[in-house]
Amino acid sequence: MKRLTQTTGISLRRCGRVSPGVGLPAGVTLTEVLMSLMIMSIGISSVMVLFPISVLRSAQSTQLTNAAILKYNAETQIRQNPRLVFDPDGNYDMSSTMAQKQKALAEHFLSSGSRNYLVDPFGYHGLFSMDSTGDGTVDGNDDLIARAFGNDGTAPGFINAAGNRVILRRYDGGVLSKFIGNVEGNVASSGLSADQLASLQFLAAKLARLGDGRTIQLDSSAAEVLFTSVNNVSYPVGVRLVDSVLPDDLVAVPTSASTRPGGLIPDPEIAEITLFSEDGRFSQTFPLTNTDAANLKCYWSEYDDQGNNPVDYNGNGFNDIRGLPAEFLGKVGRVILRTVRDADFSWLLTVRRGSDGQARGVDVVVRYHTGIKPLDERIFPATFKAGLALVGVNDAADGTEPVLKRGAYVFDALNARWYRITNHETRPSAGLIPSSEAGFWGAYRYRLTLESEVVANAGSFPTGSSSAVYSGAMFLPGVVDVYPMGSLSLPAALQAGEN
Repeated sequence: MKRLTQTTGISLRRCGRVSPGVGLPAGVTLTEVLMSLMIMSIGISSVMVLFPISVLRSAQSTQLTNAAILKYNAETQIRQNPRLVFDPDGNYDMSSTMAQKQKALAEHFLSSGSRNYLVDPFGYHGLFSMDSTGDGTVDGNDDLIARAFGNDGTAPGFINAAGNRVILRRYDGGVLSKFIGNVEGNVASSGLSADQLASLQFLAAKLARLGDGRTIQLDSSAAEVLFTSVNNVSYPVGVRLVDSVLPDDLVAVPTSASTRPGGLIPDPEIAEITLFSEDGRFSQTFPLTNTDAANLKCYWSEYDDQGNNPVDYNGNGFNDIRGLPAEFLGKVGRVILRTVRDADFSWLLTVRRGSDGQARGVDVVVRYHTGIKPLDERIFPATFKAGLALVGVNDAADGTEPVLKRGAYVFDALNARWYRITNHETRPSAGLIPSSEAGFWGAYRYRLTLESEVVANAGSFPTGSSSAVYSGAMFLPGVVDVYPMGSLSLPAALQAGEN
């Protein structure tokens, strides 16, 4: 009987004929339920925490990728045009005699006070014509702040312990000298029109921003291709979009006709039109020269389909037709209008020259930002001690506090060097300061720990017999990374003063 029960118990249980409680698992207690919920909540919370971290890491990786691309772009520009480093104001091209050319090149290293400088086209023209001093007018004092990297709130540079004002010069890479036709330092922003200033800002951004930055303004199908006759030959010059497009969609798109500031940039090409063949196998991109919003027309040629006189938008002395490639068979299937993206990534160069004119150090600094503000370039009293990975910093004289962040950079405004911050501390309350650190905290409010040791002195830390000597430090926001290029030799053609 016992063996029968053992052999048939399973089948009986499966049939539901076993009495309750016989051979069944025990019930789950409330404690077990609560423990399960607790374990599950911990797991879910851990997974939820990963989402914002992953978004942050994704944004950081995107910034680093764009920064690396822009760094290589800047290095290529320097190789192609070494005058960006060695003739940062661009007055070499304007010199007519050998003596003048040599003087234009020598002005950036013969004086020890001019051997360190910045090449920052975007920052220069972002501040040029801005009321940086806050006095309600734009004058020469504001231009001086644009031409200097860093300010104390009212004037360029900072006052050192000796009472002298130290100014680190900023140049625009020759943009102003080339297009205005005068030595950069002699041009006042008040003497330029608003259109000319806008042109210079565009040219500076085009030189220093991340390339291939385009924003799609419109993606539409083409209703028909527009033709015009030139010398009895018919050429495609534009397209009419489908009726589903609204005129307002075209009004806000800039063109070569609507954006030609001051004649300085006849055709800035801040918008472009990309055409696709009907089968989608071929594409072609042209400047967007003009639009007729009421009739939903877009043109890429300097001619239109109405027989009007052509306009030389790009100022090359020739009326460009820009015909479609033969592969299009005279038809367009899709049209995309794109504009230049805002300069959210831009580069600047820190240059340290030797007494022989060679560039002993060049750094490519890539910055992510939404604009240029004088307050971002505020210089604070600080001390950098060679051989130590520490920096002492104070608030500005008017009480402005520096914006400190781990992983950000601090800039030595005296020696033109960048250091990454790994940690920062604020002065403890009086009763918590160790006696061994009393001298330091008596002279500074903040202590920064750096990723690497300081290379050159800027001021000095206090000792038992003397007080601190202050230099200047800047905490420029948005610096993604600093890429040292090392030293660059003065090109032979520049040494000889040759064209």
